[in-house]
Amino acid sequence: MNTTTFIVRMVVLLVAVSLHQSQAWTQQFEKYRYTPPPDLNDGIKTGNLNKSRLDEAKITAGTNEILRGVYPNVHSLLIFHKSRLVYENYFTGEDVERGVGPLGLVTHTRDTLHDVRSVSKSVVALIVLVAHAQGKIKSLDQPIAHFFPEYGKHFVGDKTKITIKHVLSMSGGIEWDEKISYADPKNSEIQMNNSADAVDYVLSQRMSTLPGSTFNYSGGQTQLLVALIKKATGMDADIFAADHLLAPLGITKYKWVKTKSGDPSGASGLRLRSRDLAKFGLLIMNRGKWNGRQIIPAKLIDQALSESINIEKADDFRLDYGYQIWLPAFPVGDKWVSLIEFNGNGGQIVQIDRANEIMVVATAGNYNKRDTKKSTQVMIEDIVYPAMFDKIKAIPKP
Repeated sequence: MNTTTFIVRMVVLLVAVSLHQSQAWTQQFEKYRYTPPPDLNDGIKTGNLNKSRLDEAKITAGTNEILRGVYPNVHSLLIFHKSRLVYENYFTGEDVERGVGPLGLVTHTRDTLHDVRSVSKSVVALIVLVAHAQGKIKSLDQPIAHFFPEYGKHFVGDKTKITIKHVLSMSGGIEWDEKISYADPKNSEIQMNNSADAVDYVLSQRMSTLPGSTFNYSGGQTQLLVALIKKATGMDADIFAADHLLAPLGITKYKWVKTKSGDPSGASGLRLRSRDLAKFGLLIMNRGKWNGRQIIPAKLIDQALSESINIEKADDFRLDYGYQIWLPAFPVGDKWVSLIEFNGNGGQIVQIDRANEIMVVATAGNYNKRDTKKSTQVMIEDIVYPAMFDKIKAIPKP
């Protein structure tokens, strides 16, 4: 056998093996069958797709697309209808843990802790509301300067007018740049996390706009809230949260990465299991109530969603920002679908659609990737909404 013949035969053999493996791989994916989520006695009520507004065949087809990599590196997908978990699935994919580094290929399960990145910001806002409801924060209109007398040298001019509400809605006016990649050391959040005193770093930045006038995405403002919680309650924010928010929700397994200055990273440091992440969304969906217990007053939840600052307004899209919570809206015919979202770098999302009584939770490992063509948000739009049996309920144009 000459060299040429040998090479040709080897190529044919490799192609045949590859096709066989590809067919087996595809058949493996096509064997996926929907199974209703189990009741784990964790406070989450369960149901099944057959009794919801969602088409099981379309959700199954969408799951196969995730398995085939149409939506890359998705780690979990949970779907709720009328506050009941009707779909739950976990996937294998490359992952990274903040503060640790690459984890390699991880087989994610319902017991796996996952970085939620900037979803941490939304949780911090809820902690502030708990402290306010308990009277530890008297008013959200208080200037933040009242809480930080030791940083008095920074509070001059318009900076003295920054209130807790301004910080909650990221409209404090302090200069900040998170538009550049988080892999770039010039990113403001990265610089803050590496500073010896995170609060001093944030407050030392100059003012760029008047407080309350302009939205500017800033993990620094979230870190001010973390420090404010400690000042108001006398407890580190993660400890106060554990006792007064996480424990009431039945969340016992979590991790909170710290900044260099030793405080919990409010901007992006929380790690949670997907079902526990969903509990924060259910708390919002049910106006602060969890299994019959009012953890946060309904009026404060309403306030967090209504006292927002506009970011973008167009004929085909609107984006507002409440208390560390995104509020997008888009048209469906002559009406609009309005959403409530917690959103984190890499594809972490809690998306709440109150009008349609749908909530979706997803985690993924696409950190620092700006391309959103196949993001978890697009995945939800492609898989969940087309699976609704009846007409999507919408609201008048906001």
